[in-house]
Amino acid sequence: MVGMHHDEGREEPPFLERLSEEAARSLHDLGGRRRFPSGAALFVEGDAAHEAVVLLSGTLKISVAAADGREVVLDVFEPGALVGELSVIDGRPRSATVSALEPVEVLVVAADRFNEYLDRQPQVLRLLLVDVISRFRTRVRHQLEFGAGDALGRVCARLVELVDRYGEPHGDAIVLRSPVTQSELAAWTGLSREAVVKALRALRRLGWIDSQARTITILDLDRLRQRAAG
Repeated sequence: MVGMHHDEGREEPPFLERLSEEAARSLHDLGGRRRFPSGAALFVEGDAAHEAVVLLSGTLKISVAAADGREVVLDVFEPGALVGELSVIDGRPRSATVSALEPVEVLVVAADRFNEYLDRQPQVLRLLLVDVISRFRTRVRHQLEFGAGDALGRVCARLVELVDRYGEPHGDAIVLRSPVTQSELAAWTGLSREAVVKALRALRRLGWIDSQARTITILDLDRLRQRAAG
């Protein structure tokens, strides 16, 4: 009943894992390691792009500011992800804010070095294209959810995505220890925090989940998937 499978937008391994040993070593040689505490912004929407970043440990969130000032979370990235490369390639300002959901370590590569690296490693360009397509598919799916899905369905969709990333089987259930807070979950679903709390309460009453602090126990993943699909 609680079988797990990868989300459609997460079939590809992270960027760093798909590089050849030589390409990965060359990239590491070009950059320097930096650590950021939880909550720190690595770069901010609208800033000039001076470097590309590879996440080595921890979790990052990608967010933008809505017209009314609310934060909208676009995605959450795990180790191995390449972040901020698009602005480095096209020279335009950052299109989103990237911040740490927990303490992170990253590889920072200066813009000029990263672009020279791509010139020397044309096979990496295809990997970047695959990443961009994957992110585009995810954003389109989320936009469809926002346009057609109700609050409960949106929350179920994000819980399913988080289970595919962080879920740990525990008997007949799945334990989900997520770095995403309820407020960030709300920003990721386009809902208010109150709406997310209400949805989680409804899911507990249905017997599909149990929750305590940031730990959610998934009791009926199949029902969650069905509800997420509408």
